[in-house]
Amino acid sequence: MIKAKHFIFLMIAWMPLAMMPGANAQENPSGIDSTVDPDPNAILQKACNFLKAQKAFTVEKDITFDNVLDSGEKVQYSAYEKLAVRKPNQMRAIYTGDRRDSVLYYNGKTITLLNPAKNLYATKPAPPTIDETVNAIEEKYGIDLPLSNLIVSNPCIAVTPEAANAGKTLFIGLDMVNRVPAYHLLFHGQDKDWQLWVSQDAPPRILKVVIAYKDLPGVPQYSVVLSKWNFNPSLASDTFTFKPPAGAAQIDFLPSAKVSKVTKP
Repeated sequence: MIKAKHFIFLMIAWMPLAMMPGANAQENPSGIDSTVDPDPNAILQKACNFLKAQKAFTVEKDITFDNVLDSGEKVQYSAYEKLAVRKPNQMRAIYTGDRRDSVLYYNGKTITLLNPAKNLYATKPAPPTIDETVNAIEEKYGIDLPLSNLIVSNPCIAVTPEAANAGKTLFIGLDMVNRVPAYHLLFHGQDKDWQLWVSQDAPPRILKVVIAYKDLPGVPQYSVVLSKWNFNPSLASDTFTFKPPAGAAQIDFLPSAKVSKVTKP
């Protein structure tokens, strides 16, 4: 039997570090005053302004998303994406997931979507900028690019109106992404809630995004962990140019009324 004084010693020895004296200093490497919550809008705006100013970047995304079955149960799927962007008019997204595999090319003149598993591709003329192309392929073909707000000219455009309409933003704390503490922010919208994690160190990078779709049955969530940000990438001249694989067959895009959107792939 453990005696009372020994039990108390064990409890103290295993007490969470956050409850021990001096813990705040050890877990707050940024040096911010732990008694005053930072402004989540200012943190997000700083990260978005930095991303907006970048001429090119690459990033990798680890994605999880919910699917609510007709019977009400919620199941989760996974995917990962390698994204390369050169503004204002070049983009490539290599997507591998439980539900689909695809590669999207945009070179400022055309957009091509390749299905590697079936060796099929579709190509259409595209507008001259990424912003216009993102909107056009959604309206015409029902294709929503995952977290497309990261690549458009105003990266905050999807989050800011949601938060402004509801008037509620919160700084949650310093919480970990890939074992590194980051600013954890919550933006409460009418249809969606956004959680974002932004790096403490420079440059300010968005490290994780979780979107809760409150207007859908079961409130499914879409989560992305972003890693390997590179804002000075070496991109070959043909990175954004589609070359049909051997034996590939060309098909046509379906009109938007006949295809499933891939906002939550």
